[in-house]
Amino acid sequence: MFLPIRTDRRLRRTPWINFGLIASNVVIYLITREWDSPGLERLILDPAEPRAIQFLSYQFLHADAMHLLGNMLFLYVFGNGVEDRLGRFGYALFYLVGGALAGEGHALVETSPVIGASGAVAAVSGAYLVLFPRSRVTIVYWFFIVGAFHVSGMVVILFYFAYDIVQLGLSLDNVAYLAHITGYVYGFVIALALLLTRLLPREPYDLLAWIDHRRRRRSFKQMTDGGYQPWDFNPVKTPPPRAQDAVQLTDQDRRLMQLRGTIGQHLTEQRQRDAADLYVQLIEIDPNQVLPRDQQIDVCNQLASDGRHLIAAQAYELFLGAFPRDHHLDQVQLMLGVLYVRYLDRRQRGRELLDAALTRLRDPAQIELAKSTLAQIDA
Repeated sequence: MFLPIRTDRRLRRTPWINFGLIASNVVIYLITREWDSPGLERLILDPAEPRAIQFLSYQFLHADAMHLLGNMLFLYVFGNGVEDRLGRFGYALFYLVGGALAGEGHALVETSPVIGASGAVAAVSGAYLVLFPRSRVTIVYWFFIVGAFHVSGMVVILFYFAYDIVQLGLSLDNVAYLAHITGYVYGFVIALALLLTRLLPREPYDLLAWIDHRRRRRSFKQMTDGGYQPWDFNPVKTPPPRAQDAVQLTDQDRRLMQLRGTIGQHLTEQRQRDAADLYVQLIEIDPNQVLPRDQQIDVCNQLASDGRHLIAAQAYELFLGAFPRDHHLDQVQLMLGVLYVRYLDRRQRGRELLDAALTRLRDPAQIELAKSTLAQIDA
């Protein structure tokens, strides 16, 4: 058996709404398992005679403890990060509407009654796919032995989505697979629309950034396949240099080139922590080494997430110097300002960065973080 237990997405605040939803499901299960059948029938979503309240109430009912445990585990793993991005009110509304629409998707086609939070949880998973496709999910497995491995969040969610589609076609049990599929589609579409309309601030790790990164890689490959040599300083054919003009690479130059190449490969393979370790080696050799924009951001954030605050601050400063007009400049200034104030005792520099970030930040949670950190300076 395989079960996801956590992701590597670092939260900016406690996901109280998600915790509340999990607690509500558990409490309601403990109460309703003692009810008689007629009492529950009023709350179960019945496609034959649906009532408006049932589209809400059915989400908090579960058939047994395993049904509840499976839904709440997935809600905990993926819901925390989604609430962190959507905000508390937005997440609560998104979750409940997702569950209601998932129930509607089931009721339009199926005739059997349905209960469970799985439609709403599927909506959360669909949104997670858009918001954090490059996150890593820890999967626990047990057969004859117990172990764990890490895999991309995109792989996990797409696997379960495909599984539901296959199971829907086979129709081997009484699980509401159509509710799951409706939930996935709803969550994916809503999250993508929020990013495209900029109602939700973009991040370097969302699905649109991933698609853009893949597009750039494909364009670069087409150029190199066509004969373009990106490492040549002069693409125009010129006579070979004279021996006295040739540039001799030192061992240090070769080591730097090797490290940069390996860092890029690790990031492509979603091995951010390994890439961050190598970046530390890179700037130990040359403190001014800056990676390409996306790679530098990935490494900076991983170092900060790992608690390596001093080296993370150095990497963020290098980013600011190399990419002063980047469209994520405000978020980098915010992160670096928080590091300086809370961990490195460089309050004056932290104040400068936070003041600069506040002139551009739009996300209420990020604005509140900047203001609360500035308040620490004046306390």
